[in-house]
Amino acid sequence: MSLIKKDRLAASSCGADVKLSVEGAFRIVEDMVTELMGDQHIDGVTCMREYGGMWVFVRNRIEMPQPLNWMDEYTATSYISSFSKIRLYIDTVLQKADGSIALKSRLELCAVDLETGKIRKSESVGVGEKTPAEEPVFEIAYTKEKPVRGDLIDGITVRSADIDYCHHTNNVAYVRYFINQISVDDLIEHPVKAIEVQYAAQTHEGDKLCIYRCSSENEAYLIEKDGSKVVSCIITR
Repeated sequence: MSLIKKDRLAASSCGADVKLSVEGAFRIVEDMVTELMGDQHIDGVTCMREYGGMWVFVRNRIEMPQPLNWMDEYTATSYISSFSKIRLYIDTVLQKADGSIALKSRLELCAVDLETGKIRKSESVGVGEKTPAEEPVFEIAYTKEKPVRGDLIDGITVRSADIDYCHHTNNVAYVRYFINQISVDDLIEHPVKAIEVQYAAQTHEGDKLCIYRCSSENEAYLIEKDGSKVVSCIITR
């Protein structure tokens, strides 16, 4: 069962070039995914209230082969492409009015227990035989690269506006931390074509985070808390 929505690109989802920004892309994907899961009664709020668990992002890869401009009409489609004993994969695609793809995303999630923090089986949080999975409509593969810490380039304190309903730092906030390491002029001249974010741990309000530039064949960044990895990203432009 897919979630399909038609919309026009809002100004709040655009960057300085009046095109879909990286942060805007992640927000659209997150909203589509959470609404899809809500329709199927496997969303994060249900997971917390009924199963004592919490969905967390593991990896999200977004590819943007062509720009989407402010006020452009698009159709967004999200669907479960597969799931396993401990993983759930949701694909999202944004198509322009002419049918061409402006964005494609594959998000990997898992559920963890609220009390122990241990990974839960998918079936224990409502994902099972009756969960509808569809054949993927596009190819997208996660990178095998694991960014290695390089030079320290920034420090961040997590603030209240960065926190989601699970009381940990929202996934999109990390994307903003990464993109803030790139200048506006650089983003306009060399727009992001693909970005993969790999999540390793949770952080909370007041936590102090360190951002490192990484040694990589692509552009890569790493965020740590107290010397331990929290999240990393790999960018292709």
